[in-house]
Amino acid sequence: MNGDKQHAVWRESIEKYGKTMQSIVCMEECSELIQAVSKRLRGKPDATDNLAEEMADVTICLYLLKEMYGITDEQLEEWIARKTARQSKRMQADDPFLEGKDAE
Repeated sequence: MNGDKQHAVWRESIEKYGKTMQSIVCMEECSELIQAVSKRLRGKPDATDNLAEEMADVTICLYLLKEMYGITDEQLEEWIARKTARQSKRMQADDPFLEGKDAE
């Protein structure tokens, strides 16, 4: 299925099930991802494939949330840049040998 078809299916699901129900499903999917990460860290069988499946579900949910709540790519990119810069500063403070381009 190509990207345009996927996006159409996701938009249809919002129309069919509604914003509230889709938001609840997204919360549930985030919880399932947490469980999958835990299973992976504990070395459970097939945990890596389960982790990939739950990551896919949450990735879809992120698209749905963007669509339902009017979040723009620009808003996300701005927050990603801010959070990444903050993490870089934290890591630099933790390791005084990190400086310049390596810390960016």
